[in-house]
Amino acid sequence: MNISEMRFMKLIPYMLSILLALLIFNFSLNPDMWAKILEALNIPPNNMPFSDYKAHLSFLKCQELGIDINSQECILIPDGNGKINSHPRIWIYLFSVLNLKNALIYNVSIVTLFSLYFLVLLNIFKTYKNNLSKFAFLVFFFSTSNFILIERLATDLIIFLIVFLIINTKNKIFQSLLISLGFVLKYYPIFLISLLTEKKKYVFIFFTFMAAFISLFYIKEIQLVNKNIVEMALPIAYGSRTMLKAFYHLSLEYNFFLNDKNMNFFRNLTVLTFFIYVFFLIIIGYNNKYLINTKYKLDKYFLAGASIYVGTFIIGANADYRLIFLIFTIQYVINLESKLIRNLLIFSYFFSLNSFYFLNGDVLSITFFINSSFIFLCKFIILSLLAILLGTEMKKINFFRF
Repeated sequence: MNISEMRFMKLIPYMLSILLALLIFNFSLNPDMWAKILEALNIPPNNMPFSDYKAHLSFLKCQELGIDINSQECILIPDGNGKINSHPRIWIYLFSVLNLKNALIYNVSIVTLFSLYFLVLLNIFKTYKNNLSKFAFLVFFFSTSNFILIERLATDLIIFLIVFLIINTKNKIFQSLLISLGFVLKYYPIFLISLLTEKKKYVFIFFTFMAAFISLFYIKEIQLVNKNIVEMALPIAYGSRTMLKAFYHLSLEYNFFLNDKNMNFFRNLTVLTFFIYVFFLIIIGYNNKYLINTKYKLDKYFLAGASIYVGTFIIGANADYRLIFLIFTIQYVINLESKLIRNLLIFSYFFSLNSFYFLNGDVLSITFFINSSFIFLCKFIILSLLAILLGTEMKKINFFRF
């Protein structure tokens, strides 16, 4: 292979990424075709392509009209979509500074984001060393969780790009700055502090900085996000608050003990319970030498993906497109020495990533209850096993030894 051919081969991922991005954008311009594609992929129809991304533009315009977007409904957002802002207000400022009200700039930003997303996925795919990992990657790519991420163009896609950059950054100071940026944009990149644990002094410095920043500048934003977070009680979401919300609806229907008066108390109790449960499992993994995969050093990709899933499960109610971060754990899981844990995780990943196929029947029917319970169980298994495996990774660097 000559030099020109080698250069062309290097360009293929870039060209393929841009081509996929342009193809998706072109489909979005045709409402009928867009609807048919969504129906074929088993994705609930939405009359506004890239609705999550476009919502920030609508919130910006509503704010300029004098509407308090954090407490009042934005009149520019179509029915069926969240009309009250549930993101930090920095997104509104970014859309304003980048002049995304300009149609050309807005459209270019969409194509650019998708191009970068597909390029990152191709780069991850190239790192996989065996056929099973590559097959698992393809299952992920064609999952309903990935399709809904693309269809909504959720801001999690942007965070995904930032997380990839964080993982591949060696400088701890720059890494800390990127984690801080991710936290300001969306709270959960704070869990990537696990990537700093190799040098514990950075953990202390980072926590001190973040505590000061939050208390001085960001506490109100966190309170607003927590207040406006959408707690979906459906199998197409995951998290402690999602499971509690599902039980809340059952409680209202069958007169159980959970109601509007005590919901806030049980919400806090549930988050605390899951935190204790996860910490207990991490300690189990930390002290179980038989689960430690000694063939590999600290796996930063796994650490990032697992930390985000476990952290967001404990404190959040998360739409399933946030499962994209599990892709960082695939190669680690495939290479686990414990066949039981590996097979359980692969099984749970497959069904969790494709939860939209289980969104059938009336929400109070027995079929819906069984389907939802099965998917919630799969996501709980993922939480439990990833927490244990996080403990084994922490043992490699003696995290609890000071």
